Amino acid sequence: MDFEGIISALLGKSETILQSDEACLDIAKNVEGVARYLAQHLEEREDLIALESNVNIFDALSPFWAGLANSFDPSQAAKNDIIGWASEDSRIQLALALGKLERNLIAGLKEFQDAAEQHEVAIRALIFNITTFIRIEDSKFFTLQSVLAQLLCNLLSPTSSQSNADHLADKYLEVYLSGGRNEDVIIRLLDSKDVKTNNATLHLLHNVVRDSGSRLKRLLSESGIRWLAKILNRMDEWVELQNGLFELGASIFNSIIESSLHPELFELLGSTSEVITPSQTILLKILDSHLTSTPSSPPSPSPHLFLIPLLHNLARYTKISINSGQDDPRLPKVFEGLILVCEGLSAIGLSVQSRRDAGENLREGLNNGDEYMVKNMKSKDESQGVVKPSIDLLRSLDTFFPRINPRIQSTATITPISEELKPFSNLKRNIVQLLGVLTFEDTSVGDQVREHEGIQLILSMTEIDENNPYLREHALLCVRNLMLNNPSNQAIIQQMNPVGVLSPENGELLPVPEKMKKK
Repeated sequence: MDFEGIISALLGKSETILQSDEACLDIAKNVEGVARYLAQHLEEREDLIALESNVNIFDALSPFWAGLANSFDPSQAAKNDIIGWASEDSRIQLALALGKLERNLIAGLKEFQDAAEQHEVAIRALIFNITTFIRIEDSKFFTLQSVLAQLLCNLLSPTSSQSNADHLADKYLEVYLSGGRNEDVIIRLLDSKDVKTNNATLHLLHNVVRDSGSRLKRLLSESGIRWLAKILNRMDEWVELQNGLFELGASIFNSIIESSLHPELFELLGSTSEVITPSQTILLKILDSHLTSTPSSPPSPSPHLFLIPLLHNLARYTKISINSGQDDPRLPKVFEGLILVCEGLSAIGLSVQSRRDAGENLREGLNNGDEYMVKNMKSKDESQGVVKPSIDLLRSLDTFFPRINPRIQSTATITPISEELKPFSNLKRNIVQLLGVLTFEDTSVGDQVREHEGIQLILSMTEIDENNPYLREHALLCVRNLMLNNPSNQAIIQQMNPVGVLSPENGELLPVPEKMKKK
């Protein structure tokens, strides 16, 4: 490998080289070979490069990055025609080779990162120019976009936890978040349809904010919210592709959740024109997964408290919409949000119960993380508690999503549910599950359910419902919790005339045995 020869070649007049197809391709070929060698022999990099020499590789690369950025500048088309650059394909090949070389040189080496910092402005300008207009969708530029994104990632990623190892991350995150059109290359790279470019950009963001509360907080600025919304709005696409982008994107939001910044992020993702935005819904999905997989109690006060007023708002909107009898295109997204909120609240309740079962000392009287949140959920204060709004919502949904039991012949005309709304009929199950969690070993919650006439409603859901798999099972558990050690609730059952007995095998409604009939 002739590393010195590469430096000598690059010391030639950069503009002359960039005007020649032959020179561009010749240097690109040689540089590609060196880049491949370095990728396989990373341990030799510091021996090959003497930064203290009069001219090193990073100094030699500077005029090339500046020249390449200018040559692709669409706003300088007339001037570039006069200069007479080499063909676009030749310049792309040279930029690719130089990008790979520098990417491999600086990875994980702070000293080399500092030496290469002089190129950041030109590399950023080049990224801007190759993601402008139709180039963002031109596959000819995809590989170059990805290599330059990888180069930026290696340039800015902190190499260690030592002091000042993250100064480039601090400096350039602030630049990219400044709001300037030419400075914000992150939003452009996230717009790319190239998987490798998206991957490198997500790695860049993940590495820059990792283990840094201050940089995570900066993502909640106006420009940062645009980045995060862009990522969230592509998560459904990425999860279908199973290419690792979903997991990488989720890791950024898990860091935000672990830093208790998600309530603020959720609010900033909102819109006055929408009940719940698509990006808010995706954030709830990630939060739901986080709550399920991370049962430990969060800081005090619980950062998840925002879920309670969110449940109130979504439930209120749903009831108004259902009662209006009008088609509402927003309703599917509201239903989806309600399902996620109910799942999140249930996960929190189960986590607290699990710690109680394990004998942990839970200080519910204090503002102590999720324990205090569960206390709020169970509160009789309708502005804090979730029992009454859950029952009211369940009652509205029971009309909106009629039950279908194939074993019972009904003469009533059932209005069919639209295909768009069918998947959300499971919302009834999620609400009953939440009530089952809250009523477990808590007769005061059972009293609230009775006072709001919820016992009969939940009892009616112990029948089979083809539109709601497992609704019956959750309803049976909830009924069990409502009856246990609660004579007042038991009296409700005793006053009712049984219409049948549910078969334990298949849920079929069987005739009432003689001994159960009231005399």
